[in-house]
Amino acid sequence: MKRTFVAVNIRPEDKLRNIARQFRQDLSGDRIKWVDLDGMHITLSFLGDTHEEKIPDLKKVIENVVNDFPILKLEFKGCGIFKNLRDPRVIWFGLEENEILRHLKVSLDQAIEPYGFIPEKREFRPHLTLARIKWIRDISVLKDLIETYEDEHVQLSEVDQVIFYESILRPDGPEYLPLHKSKLVGKT
Repeated sequence: MKRTFVAVNIRPEDKLRNIARQFRQDLSGDRIKWVDLDGMHITLSFLGDTHEEKIPDLKKVIENVVNDFPILKLEFKGCGIFKNLRDPRVIWFGLEENEILRHLKVSLDQAIEPYGFIPEKREFRPHLTLARIKWIRDISVLKDLIETYEDEHVQLSEVDQVIFYESILRPDGPEYLPLHKSKLVGKT
């Protein structure tokens, strides 16, 4: 059994790295698990526990779906938090609405559902996770940071592949191993 998901990688550029550095610096005294910036991705479908005998078929299915889609141009803008300021759990970078990405996610969900993977019921909110908050002593510092960057253009990224990953949970953070890479080669 492998823990798997499907995602697109995002290579952080200087502005994103600088904003992330500012968050880390200003929140350095808090219990926060910071994401490795070089492993940033947008999860399209989280499959979870996956029987190894299904993996070859899933690779083919994902490849067939992805090959119909063009290269993605994703615009990252703003920062925010999941849950709320009274109980912040995740700090994230936002993504401007992208219909092609949304359609890709729906198509992947439909293609893998026959293999026993039920699509999530909650709304798809594509984002880049910056950190997971365990405990924060001064919410006002976080609030000020969010307000400073909530409308900031962060970066434009071009994505030419979708990756089917295995996620191995380790004490120092998850390790992501690519099981298969599929090229976005369709026409717009």
